[in-house]
Amino acid sequence: MKKNLLWALGLSALMSTSAMAQSTAVRNCGTMQHLADMEAADPTLAARMQQIEQQTQQIVSNMANKTAAIVTIPVVFHVVYNTSSQNISDAKCIAQLNQLNLDYARLNADASSTPSAFTGVASNTQIQFCLAQRDPQGNATTGIIHKSTTVASFTSNDNVKRSANGGDDAWSTSNYLNIWVCNLGGGLLGYAQFPGGTASTDGVVVLYSSVGSVLSPGTATPYHLGRTMTHEVGHWLNLRHIWGDASCGNDLVSDTPTQSTSNFGCPTFPHVTCSNGANGDMFMNYMDYTDDGCMNMFTAGQTARMQALFATGGARVGLLSSLGCQPPTASCGVAASLSASAVTTNSATLNWGAVSGAVSYNVQYRVVGTSTWTAASVTTNSLAISGLSEVTNYEFQVQTVCASLSSAYSASATFTTLSSVVTCGAVSGLNSSSITSSSATLGWTTVSGAISYNVQYRVVGAATWTSTTSTTNSKALTGLTASTNYEFQVQSVCTGASSAFSASSNFTTSSIVVTCSDAYEANNTSSAAKVIPMNTDITGLIGTSTDADWFKFTTVAPNTKVKVTLTNLPADYDIKMYNSKVTLLYTSQNSGTTSEQIIRNSTSATTLYLKVYGYSSAFNASQCYTLRVSTSSTNFRILPGEDVDLSGKASSDGISLYPNPVKESLNILYSSDSEINSTVQVTDALGRVVVEKTQDLQVGENKFAIDVHSLAKGIYFVSMTVAGEFSVQKFIVE
Repeated sequence: MKKNLLWALGLSALMSTSAMAQSTAVRNCGTMQHLADMEAADPTLAARMQQIEQQTQQIVSNMANKTAAIVTIPVVFHVVYNTSSQNISDAKCIAQLNQLNLDYARLNADASSTPSAFTGVASNTQIQFCLAQRDPQGNATTGIIHKSTTVASFTSNDNVKRSANGGDDAWSTSNYLNIWVCNLGGGLLGYAQFPGGTASTDGVVVLYSSVGSVLSPGTATPYHLGRTMTHEVGHWLNLRHIWGDASCGNDLVSDTPTQSTSNFGCPTFPHVTCSNGANGDMFMNYMDYTDDGCMNMFTAGQTARMQALFATGGARVGLLSSLGCQPPTASCGVAASLSASAVTTNSATLNWGAVSGAVSYNVQYRVVGTSTWTAASVTTNSLAISGLSEVTNYEFQVQTVCASLSSAYSASATFTTLSSVVTCGAVSGLNSSSITSSSATLGWTTVSGAISYNVQYRVVGAATWTSTTSTTNSKALTGLTASTNYEFQVQSVCTGASSAFSASSNFTTSSIVVTCSDAYEANNTSSAAKVIPMNTDITGLIGTSTDADWFKFTTVAPNTKVKVTLTNLPADYDIKMYNSKVTLLYTSQNSGTTSEQIIRNSTSATTLYLKVYGYSSAFNASQCYTLRVSTSSTNFRILPGEDVDLSGKASSDGISLYPNPVKESLNILYSSDSEINSTVQVTDALGRVVVEKTQDLQVGENKFAIDVHSLAKGIYFVSMTVAGEFSVQKFIVE
């Protein structure tokens, strides 16, 4: 491809296809439209980008035959969600980061799919990414922010990058790559900002359903393997679309063939356009528009162009000095348990819990709804303030100051100053009635002059209150937990004044009593197992210390996926699942009366057995449990982190780890229905694969070990991929 066109001509060509991308139902990258909008708003942008391009070309020419050092870029994910499905998990973000690292190091599993004609220029970019471990204030962080928004969908206008517009403000863009994950409208998959743009909006935006990896895909098929982010980060690193955004255009890279326009789907090699020779288009390049499963390479020329940003004077060289990838050497706890006491018409004493290591505290307070804070600093965990306005609602926050750093400010606590005239009587006569397993009605004596009442309640011993209000002298509560002791307090609210909260009154919710429609006896052995219906609640009774209930059911294709739940437990009951030969497959052993669950995502129809029994001979001769076998044609999904059992007991998706925590060797148990190969990976909290192996599985219980003695202390994840099904467990190296 001719690479010596004038910059102005190249930039003009880059603008020509943005309208086309908006009208297609296939891969839709909004980067060029975003660039056009930025240039329209900032007349100086084109000149800055031209200067960066001239500098890039000079650096690239000086880099010939030189091997660049590895550049590691700190990343922060801003997950901005309007619905629960848009609030993707931390594990999905980590999987995406892992795919970025594989793609940019050319360690992606599909690198072998690159045609031999292009393998000579296929390149490891020497660029890697890590989840930020410290935030811009120097505090420890996971590098992943989850923020709810009322905005249903965003566009390429950068609103997702601003808290004031329903998004989330960027972290320092000179120290972090900011990646916003959200719902994008108009079929938009993502967009990025080229070097030279406004600092406050610098970064990458992608559609939430495109986030994932080859091993842990998203849902935006066929753009679900994480390559949307690989593509958009390429733009952020100064790469252009491979066709130059013009017919037979110029992408400013010397080793990518000229091609007519963007490619979609997965073309057959060779795909010849623009008289580009026997090998045709490099449609498998990450900067084309093909499906995620068809993309697999960057070139050496693209690598040089990206690396030029980190050379002396490069547009993103500041990232090399970022401390974002390094955990803070010290921590400073955030103040908690904020309260106000001795409140009068014009003064109050602000209090909070002492923080270990604190040398002082910064306090700020203001009238609720105003923009200006009044600040003060103290060396104790209380502050007396005066000069307040009467009958006024104030809020205050506290920041901890340690020897070498400070915490973030705490969440606000509020208080209302008293009136110099009006008083409001204290509440008395607290009582409770109509108590069930999940509800109760609270009552108290009416206070003269009260216009409403503030009610707060909590489980006895808990730190946090739940607050509500009532305009009468009673309040009906719902959503309570069975067999639980609660306390509540009431505050009267008058015009211009409020009373103190009353002393607490207690009540205890009743237990859940399940009566048996069928006790399912006698079924105390596998040979006497009762056949039960699927997708139906049944009830059973463990009536003696030696009683055990056996059940049997048979799945029918296509509904071969099974979820078993055991609920309404009157005692510490557990459950086991066996195959048709009565060989143990899975065990669920939660402690106490916590519900049990087993999931088996199998593609084969089969007969299965269940055994319900009391742990350590637990039983209840009068109260029944509820058992349900649910079947489906699609996998029952347990998200990573929800099925973790750090006690070493078997988990509900078939993987068991022990010991956990571990120092030397981690044992893995996995029950298989067939002889099959599995892929086992260990990743750290940053998504980096630290151990990978192939494990042959036999029918029944499989046990194998992984040596972890060389791993640093911390949290890790074991993932197993068996017959296309992905399972994950967390463990700790101590």
